[in-house]
Amino acid sequence: MLKKLFSGKAEFVYLTVILILLALIAVYNWVIAALACILIAGVSVLTHKSDTERNREITRYFDAISQSVDQATTYAVQNLPIGIAIVDKDSALCWANSVLLDWVGASVQENERIDKAMENLNVDRIWGKTGYFYETINDRQYRVVYKGLSDEISDGNGYLILYFDDVTETEHQKTLFMKSIPVFASIEIDNMEEVAKGMSAVQQATLWTNVNNCIVSELTELGCYIHSYTNGKYFACLSRSALNVLTETNFSFLDKIRRIHTANRIPVTLSMGVAAIQEELLNEGDTNFDVLAEKAKAGLDLALGRGGDQVVVYEKDGTPHFYGGKSQSVEKATRVRARVVAQAMRELVYGCDSVFITGHVREDYDCLGAAIGVAHMARLSGRPVYIILSEQLDAVHPLLDRLKADELYSLFITADEAARLCTDKSLLFIVDTHRGDMAAGSKLLDITPNRVVIDHHRRCADFIKHPLLTYMETSSSSTSELVTELIQYYQDEVELTSLEATALYAGIVVDTKNFAVQTGVRTFDAAAYLRRCGADPEIVRSIFSSDFATVRLKSSLLAKATIEDGVAMLDCGDLKENATMLAAQLADMLINLNNVRASFTFYELAEKTVGISARSKGEVNVQRVMEVLGGGGHSNVAGAQLKGLTIEEAQEVVRKALEEIPEEKESE
Repeated sequence: MLKKLFSGKAEFVYLTVILILLALIAVYNWVIAALACILIAGVSVLTHKSDTERNREITRYFDAISQSVDQATTYAVQNLPIGIAIVDKDSALCWANSVLLDWVGASVQENERIDKAMENLNVDRIWGKTGYFYETINDRQYRVVYKGLSDEISDGNGYLILYFDDVTETEHQKTLFMKSIPVFASIEIDNMEEVAKGMSAVQQATLWTNVNNCIVSELTELGCYIHSYTNGKYFACLSRSALNVLTETNFSFLDKIRRIHTANRIPVTLSMGVAAIQEELLNEGDTNFDVLAEKAKAGLDLALGRGGDQVVVYEKDGTPHFYGGKSQSVEKATRVRARVVAQAMRELVYGCDSVFITGHVREDYDCLGAAIGVAHMARLSGRPVYIILSEQLDAVHPLLDRLKADELYSLFITADEAARLCTDKSLLFIVDTHRGDMAAGSKLLDITPNRVVIDHHRRCADFIKHPLLTYMETSSSSTSELVTELIQYYQDEVELTSLEATALYAGIVVDTKNFAVQTGVRTFDAAAYLRRCGADPEIVRSIFSSDFATVRLKSSLLAKATIEDGVAMLDCGDLKENATMLAAQLADMLINLNNVRASFTFYELAEKTVGISARSKGEVNVQRVMEVLGGGGHSNVAGAQLKGLTIEEAQEVVRKALEEIPEEKESE
């Protein structure tokens, strides 16, 4: 009892003092000491009772506080502005707070599968992990953070906790912000000079006013700022939402400009380069508008290099997307550029120690003829010249056989030999292609920085980087035509040999299908010049002649062709020899059939590769179809190569690619 009454150290000291005093009092008067003991005992009992009651009250008070905290905690968990759910491995909802149940509604009940209301939830994929994903429920957007619950905490039963954060307003503001991001555009009228030629001053002024008003009105209606800094060239700043409107309509105002009436019936065409900030760079805070403007200018150069009348847009993933490009390139009547390029070429050749010339792999006559023409110019400058050939030469064997008796044959080397001879001061010509991965001498691109590109195909995105000189005319019939013009301006006296002229002539003939396709005035001028130099049409005719076995093979293959919705497809299988040429000839034969808008021939190549030759009458842009597959060409003549696919799979890929260019079908 005393221990309970005097449990503290101070109380024990007081008790000791009291007992000593009582003992002293008892010595003199034991009655007073007894009364004092009774009094002290009574006071102690009353004090203990009071303390006990006070402790009981304090205990009840703390119990009440604890209970209130538990209730507040439970209320807070149930009514947090964050939804919480616990699910098991079968996606069954084990528990959810009231907020989540209000958000989800009656669509999910306890012990039911929660993935019924959440399309993006894949418990098997995220089980035991930590991360987040976005989900839309009842037209609201949520950021869902998931975290695995360990077996120790969950008594051996694994669970997954999901925390839902309503980010609808944030995403809405983000969408508004993304729509207002500035987008830069460089705009240029492609052919105003050619269209206005022969018009009176009044007609030219009227045409210019109509075109300018169309461009300005179409863009200002979308809230764009547009400024003309010189005749036919504009710079525009627009919002991302305006760009979305333009892409959804496939830049339909290009068609409006093309429909503007001109006195000589030549349509006016427009090219644009558009650059939008990538979301990845935006998240990192990188908003360099100077770089954006440069990218827009690069997009315009790419659009012009592909023949104009189109838009190149750099957005999101940073890769170019193409719109338009329906019209044929307009042939330039002037040869000023050819003269300037020829003079620049001569300066470059004089400044190098050796010249290497490469075309694309699986060379055709245009590629070989252009290479021989460039080699002639380099030899006139007294520089060592080498022509790089690939191993796939089936298509040009007839011409190579005739060259064996000529000194030109000594110029041909392999890519490995060229790599040993090439130096950093060598000059590399790339003809009839502008893609490094398609060049027979692609190894030399890493050795010499001095490169010249001569090509007539529409420019694609993976252009050879940093060429010293580029001569691309998509309106030209062939690269051989371009090289023939350059030869005439390279120096005053140029004398081609008969075989050299014949090789160039053969290149023009094969790419124009005997002057029937993509043929202009300059094409006939080049052919006439080559004839004057001794080009032999009989040799060209013999090169392209077929034997009876080849005719029978073509007939048997054509019988297997299928035509559906105006698209002809032919499985040529393994053609063994001259596969590329035979497939191209078969595609030409199919496109000449009635009711055939486009033809595609498929043939097997080495290393599990399927080659495709595509032809069109103009209604379908086969160049854009082939670009989807990594190939290219012209709007009416194109090709591609697909690796790792069978011919049946390649045909299905082409059908899907045709569906990806609906604007071409609409133009019908």
